[in-house]
Amino acid sequence: MSKKDKKEIQALIYRYSGPRANIGYTFEPLRYGDTDEPKLEEMIFIYADDFDIVLSALKSKYPLVDPDTGETYEAFDPCWDNPIQASVWHEILTQLDTWPAKEPELRLFIDSFTAWVRAHLKQADGIIVTGNL
Repeated sequence: MSKKDKKEIQALIYRYSGPRANIGYTFEPLRYGDTDEPKLEEMIFIYADDFDIVLSALKSKYPLVDPDTGETYEAFDPCWDNPIQASVWHEILTQLDTWPAKEPELRLFIDSFTAWVRAHLKQADGIIVTGNL
């Protein structure tokens, strides 16, 4: 397989300019009952340095109960999977849509992220956020 054909997870970047392999968060569609792994092109990656705004919106929704397993998640886990159902994402999207971004680049970053989430929620039960800390 040539370098051109290699599939990768798309990175959504606001300010990050460090090494390509670094700490961050992968977002992927959550489909209850689906045993297939999401394709890499269905995912996005956000470096930890660019994650603060999204993280504050996520943390405000905890504790969460996974409707599929009944498991309660007391807090966002930066080292593991965080399955978040669609109804919670809609609240997060509303919060991010009204976020007072002072810089045009920040607004573009937020809008790109919320567009990605909305597009994937059309065909998913939620979004899983996985940290690699």
